[in-house]
Amino acid sequence: MNVTIVGGGLTGLTAAYYLGHAKPDWNITLYEQAPRFGGKIQTQRVDDFVVELGPDSYLGRKTEMTDLIYDLGLGDTLVSNETGQAFVYDKGSIHPIPGGSIMGIPTEMMPFVKATLISWPGKLRAGLDYFKKPYQLDKNGDVSIGHFFQYHLGQEMMDKLIEPLLAGIYGGDIYKISLLSTFPHFIQVEQKYGNMVKGMMAAKMGHSKAGVTKAAKGAVAEGDVPRAGKGTMTDRQFESHEAKSSQTASTNNNSNSSGHATNTSPHRQTSKVQADMASRKGTAAQSGMFRQLTGGLESVITAIVEAMPSNVHLYTGTLVSNIRYVEGMYAIDVENSGNDACGCQSHSKSIRTASINAENRVEASDSTTDSAIEVLLDKAPAMADHVIIATPPATYTQWFKDDAGFDFLRSMEQSSCAIAIMAFDKRTFDGDLKGSGLLITRNTDTPLTACTILNQKWPQTTPDDKIVLRVFIGKPGNDVVEHLNDKELSELAVKEIQRIMNFAAQPEWVRINRLIHCMPQYNVGHRAGITAVREHVAKHYPNLHLIGTPFDGIGIPDGVKQAKELVESIVDSNES
Repeated sequence: MNVTIVGGGLTGLTAAYYLGHAKPDWNITLYEQAPRFGGKIQTQRVDDFVVELGPDSYLGRKTEMTDLIYDLGLGDTLVSNETGQAFVYDKGSIHPIPGGSIMGIPTEMMPFVKATLISWPGKLRAGLDYFKKPYQLDKNGDVSIGHFFQYHLGQEMMDKLIEPLLAGIYGGDIYKISLLSTFPHFIQVEQKYGNMVKGMMAAKMGHSKAGVTKAAKGAVAEGDVPRAGKGTMTDRQFESHEAKSSQTASTNNNSNSSGHATNTSPHRQTSKVQADMASRKGTAAQSGMFRQLTGGLESVITAIVEAMPSNVHLYTGTLVSNIRYVEGMYAIDVENSGNDACGCQSHSKSIRTASINAENRVEASDSTTDSAIEVLLDKAPAMADHVIIATPPATYTQWFKDDAGFDFLRSMEQSSCAIAIMAFDKRTFDGDLKGSGLLITRNTDTPLTACTILNQKWPQTTPDDKIVLRVFIGKPGNDVVEHLNDKELSELAVKEIQRIMNFAAQPEWVRINRLIHCMPQYNVGHRAGITAVREHVAKHYPNLHLIGTPFDGIGIPDGVKQAKELVESIVDSNES
């Protein structure tokens, strides 16, 4: 059986890894357009800093990523975030997010009454939700986040609290983003209890009884809310899960008795690594909502490539220019790539294969000796029984061009943003560092949307004598990210965060990463549109599998979960 996987981000690599182990007699080939694997996951070492140019963590309660980390032998490098009070910057003033609230929805009277962020008229309007009836959803049971919470809590609560907390996750227009596809829990709560205030008060009581009080409080600061359903856990359950996973991984790595187990690389257990870990602050046993690794998120990418089964063949710098279904098989055209999937220029001049160097890093090397590479260079189509696509929605403009059944994917909006990471000398820093960071309201005159204080949230990434800020740039309708160059964006980020946090210190260095059209927007109707695409594929394209950010979540664990569930489905269907 021949399988082609398109996309070498974490989702595609995970699918290749698990499928390769489950089906060692299958021939699996993965093509990645960029000159490197990992997609938006990018970790750099800058002196003694661990710098994440993409996502800096993942949500711990979605356990699929943690399972993968332990499977790869990296479980002892997991750390938990240091959660502190979060703040909101609104038109010249910084305010703490009101206590006793879940995602901005008040569940306790006194903290909300004392909150300085919301005016008295705004508080009174929010309180009227107690008497509101459920929102009238559309025919698909959907509504935008903005219209839903504006109806329940009023415009001021929307502008100053709900939007900064929720919109930042997707980087889009909150009045377009689907509540059903992003936070369906809110709809369930409202429908059950009649309105949001009653519902979230009841939910908080339920969380307290279940032992998740810390999670409910942490959700406010971290931009997530505990949701019912598969893959979510309480604090106590999660810590128990990590302990069991660690024991299981240790047993599997020693015995290798399972077909899915992988051997721990000797590289990862060196005295240097052990010493490095001992010097870092934070442990996975802490109760922060998010998880990181001492080697950065890209250490997972390196490890999964290194541990890839021998029946999996990996290629970088290769563009899948066309996919055709012909007489029960898929013909795949592969060419040299000049750009990666996020619009960033690559410098790949030839077909490349992935390898691991002595420092346990993924690198690309030119080659024309391998027969598969020669076929690629001749542009002869590769043939496959199964095709797995794990790429952003924009890539679908290249494939199935005459088939309107894919139009929903091709028309999916994607937002852009930039991340500016800047380091300061702690001795000369003259600003007031509060909590783990701050959110910035969309009505504030700045292109910035948030700032994380990394040395307080992720102290293991930063030397003790340094301060590191992670600044997010990019609002709906503001195109500075797409039009300014890196130097201009760096200068803008420094100037704006100095003004907002009221300090004059200059950074020792700044790193910029622009993510152009890389964030799929789950607008109202998303779930219905995705369902229609999948039904079309099931009817007309046997053994074509679509996963990744356009479908069932944009978070790191979401991609891993999609890959694992797909592999289970493929294996089950071929064994029945």
